[in-house]
Amino acid sequence: MKPLPHLVIFLISVLLILGGCASQQPMPTPTKPAELKITITNLGRNGAGEKANIEIKQGDKIHRSMEVDNPGMKLSQLSAITSTNKAFIKIFSGLSVADVTRTWNDLLYLENETNIREVNIFIDSPGGDAFSGLALADQIEIFKRKGFKFIAHATGIVASAAVPVFAVCDETHASEATIFMVHEAALWKWPGRETASDIRSQGRLMDLLQRLYLTKLVRHSKVDFEAWELMEARTSWFGTKKAVELGILDHID
Repeated sequence: MKPLPHLVIFLISVLLILGGCASQQPMPTPTKPAELKITITNLGRNGAGEKANIEIKQGDKIHRSMEVDNPGMKLSQLSAITSTNKAFIKIFSGLSVADVTRTWNDLLYLENETNIREVNIFIDSPGGDAFSGLALADQIEIFKRKGFKFIAHATGIVASAAVPVFAVCDETHASEATIFMVHEAALWKWPGRETASDIRSQGRLMDLLQRLYLTKLVRHSKVDFEAWELMEARTSWFGTKKAVELGILDHID
C-alpha cells in the first residue's frame, strides 16, 4: 500500500479539526452581578422634594425595580391651617376611634412640621364612644403641656362623650342656641350568654369609666364630683347660661 501524499494528509487533518470545533457548544459569556438601586422620595415640609438614594448590591438577578414614594405627614381633610398661624380642627357627628386617630395625626403634624401652636376646635357632636371622648380630651391636655393653646367653638349640640373634649380646652365659646347634655354611659353588647363574673367585671368597668369621665369635668369646671354625678344620673340637658355657671363655658357668642 502506497503512503498517502502529504497534501491529502494535510486536508484530512484540517477537516478533522473543523469537525471537532463545530461539535462544541460556545462558552457562556460571564454575567455581571446584578445591582439594585432604590430611591426613596420624601416630600418633606410643604411638599418640597428631597431624595435619599440607597444602593444595594447582590448576586441574584433582578427581575423588577420600582420607585416608592414616602410622602411624609400631612393634615387630614377635616383640618386646615391659615397664613395667620392658626389651625382649625372639626369634630362633629358621633365620636369614634377614627376621630382620635385623625386628631392625633393632625396635632403631630402641627408640632413637627409647623410653628403653629393655636388650635381652634369646632365641635357639634351628640357624643358617641365614651372611650374616644376621653382619649380626645387626653390628647388635648397632652399637647397643652407641649405649649399648644386650644380654643373650642361649640354650636348645635355638645353632649355625652363630647362634653369633656369641649371642657378641657383653654378657652371655650358657644353660640347662644347650643345645647349641652351629660348622662350615664351605656354598655352596648351583642346578644349572648354571660356569667356572673362577666356581669361583675362589666360593673367595675362602668364605675371606672364614670370616675374618669366625671374627674375630667371636675378639673375643668366650678362644681365638685357629687354635683356632676347627680347631673349625670338624671340625664341633664342645659343651655349656655347653665354651662357658664358650671364653669365649662367662658364666652357665649
